[in-house]
Amino acid sequence: MIKKFFFALAAYVSVYSVTSCKKDDDNKDELDVYVDIPLEQRNALDDEAIQQYLAKYYFHPTNGKLTAKDTIVGTNPTTGINDDEYPTLDNFAQRDEKGIWYAINPNVQAEGNSITSNKNDSILISYDNYIFRATDNKNYKYKFGQVRLFSSTTERGVPVYDPVFYHVNLTDEQIKSGFKEEYYVLENFVEGLKHFKATNRSSSDLYHMQGVIILPSRLAYARRKVWDGNYLNDQIYRDYSFVFSFELNKIIPRKK
Repeated sequence: MIKKFFFALAAYVSVYSVTSCKKDDDNKDELDVYVDIPLEQRNALDDEAIQQYLAKYYFHPTNGKLTAKDTIVGTNPTTGINDDEYPTLDNFAQRDEKGIWYAINPNVQAEGNSITSNKNDSILISYDNYIFRATDNKNYKYKFGQVRLFSSTTERGVPVYDPVFYHVNLTDEQIKSGFKEEYYVLENFVEGLKHFKATNRSSSDLYHMQGVIILPSRLAYARRKVWDGNYLNDQIYRDYSFVFSFELNKIIPRKK
């Protein structure tokens, strides 16, 4: 049975070990009620929400973290710059042939290698992971509704090797017992990461986010099962779009 391997996978606990969780929305007291909708409608809603997200957020000039417009009201007392002057993500964002959105921060130099695959390459990465389930709820100003921040390595200030959404090691016995890589790994995050190069900066350097990858729900976990630390669960990330803000510090050939 799958559960017999719970302790063998204790290092993963869940797809994301939560170091912080906060919500970013205009109606913090509203309940986020989920309603399952047809896939065609879900996909269109995701696309509209992503466009609004790209037009709302920008790379903070100090550390590249995603920052919402009007976070700095009026003139910034430190820089003397109004945040209306910071270009939003839609000025840089591109959508590849798979439908993956990505944006490269022009203020970060990255001249290292790019990954070839998660099988061949181990990574050292600093990241923030934001998720939202796009909604038509009129209580929200934006289609992306509540934005939740999970698994922020920047809260600790330390990059990590091979987060579980990038790579997972399954033993032959685990595979025979029903575990699948797709219960953890986001294949399209791996594909999106191929658009970026490593900064080759030390893990002791303060992070500076070099880019963003956005996966609409159909390219994330969609409606499939995910290992939640105890069980296979097709509800925990159902219809959630994923946003990754990150610095790819290093790429290291994986030991076979």
